[in-house]
Amino acid sequence: MGMVIGARLVDLSRDNFKGVPEQPGVYFVCWVRNGKPVPIQRLSGVDKNGILYIGFTAKEGLKERLNDLWKSVDNIYKGKSAGPHTFGVTLIYTFLTRKIGIDELAVWYKPFDDGCYAEAQEKRAICEYTRRYGEPPPLNLQVGRQYLAIVGLAKLGKSILVPKLDPELEKIITGVSSLTLPSARNIT
Repeated sequence: MGMVIGARLVDLSRDNFKGVPEQPGVYFVCWVRNGKPVPIQRLSGVDKNGILYIGFTAKEGLKERLNDLWKSVDNIYKGKSAGPHTFGVTLIYTFLTRKIGIDELAVWYKPFDDGCYAEAQEKRAICEYTRRYGEPPPLNLQVGRQYLAIVGLAKLGKSILVPKLDPELEKIITGVSSLTLPSARNIT
């Protein structure tokens, strides 16, 4: 397992996602302005880190998934059809392209060795966010009540023991870890 790394999405794309691992992981898409998170008022508090979306990748790896995310976002801001990630469509649906600039989207990601573990961490992160703020992240529109009624992340024929939320991911959700971006030149 690695550490949490953050960068503006536009900077990652300019560097062709160099240094982003090709392994499973969890990622947070956040709203930033001038390198700092934009706080978002939620039902039960203020999300100081501006988390818009929490996602994971199991098979394709973080590098490919974040590249798909970028293609989707870039297409939307260019007036084209969204592309391979639902995030772009969600930006249109919520009209947030009018408020959030393409250069104001940042991602923080953490690689994991196992795709099932990454999926469990993503679900745990969404549940913790919802518990803390009274609702899921604003652009995680696929999250329904049944998703949040998870007791053991059990589905028919597919069951795993739910691990405790990774401490680094928890710090992002709780705002304990104040997110700041490196300059574009410091991205590895």
